[in-house]
Amino acid sequence: MRNHKGVPVAVLLLVLFVTAGCNKQRAEPKSALRTAGVRTFSSFDAPAPGEKVLPAQTIKFEQADLAKVLNLYAEISGRSIILAGNLPNNLKVTFSNQTPMTAVEALQALDTVLAAQDIAMVFLGTQYVKAVPANTACMEPAPVMDLRPEQLPDSSSFLIYIVKLKKATASDAAPALQPFAKLPNSIIGIGGSGGRPASGVSLQNLPSIIGLKDHGVLILRDYSSTVRRMLQVLEKLEQQ
Repeated sequence: MRNHKGVPVAVLLLVLFVTAGCNKQRAEPKSALRTAGVRTFSSFDAPAPGEKVLPAQTIKFEQADLAKVLNLYAEISGRSIILAGNLPNNLKVTFSNQTPMTAVEALQALDTVLAAQDIAMVFLGTQYVKAVPANTACMEPAPVMDLRPEQLPDSSSFLIYIVKLKKATASDAAPALQPFAKLPNSIIGIGGSGGRPASGVSLQNLPSIIGLKDHGVLILRDYSSTVRRMLQVLEKLEQQ
């Protein structure tokens, strides 16, 4: 049997069947992506229009255990929490939000509350955040931020910030910023001292490799609010 154009009906049915099967195969991955692509939040996300706001007094901790605080952190961020093995197990947290907060603002607040208890939250990729003792945070692969200083959150959110110096040398700038540091080993100065690292780190060849013999770079590994102030001081040093 043939249609009016002379094409066998059986062939047309086969084409329609195969086409329908291909369309179904293409649709399934899209559906799977929608299911898996749940948005996660970090303390460094930019404000988004229509973002959900937590009303005042949504967070109410009164001598709460660390596990309860981290459970809320996971719920707000949408991330899985990884615990360092040497966290204190007798820690108690008291905090409540007196004003409405977005999810990002709530994470920044919790970062600051936990930092006051010597715990740093380190964001890893888009799916995880690791809770570590603050004095070991510099050993973690924290996110490297390139936001302008005024865009950095004024919170105790742990980050890495790399500064290419223009006028000041690393050997001069690193000691000037040290009094502002909150965490140990948080400032590394590379170059600007005859090719020698300003902080004693064994990276003698790095300045020449990346072309920074004259002034060098600073690597800052600290809380966001601390780095903001360091950058403000550094701006004044660079103007001299």
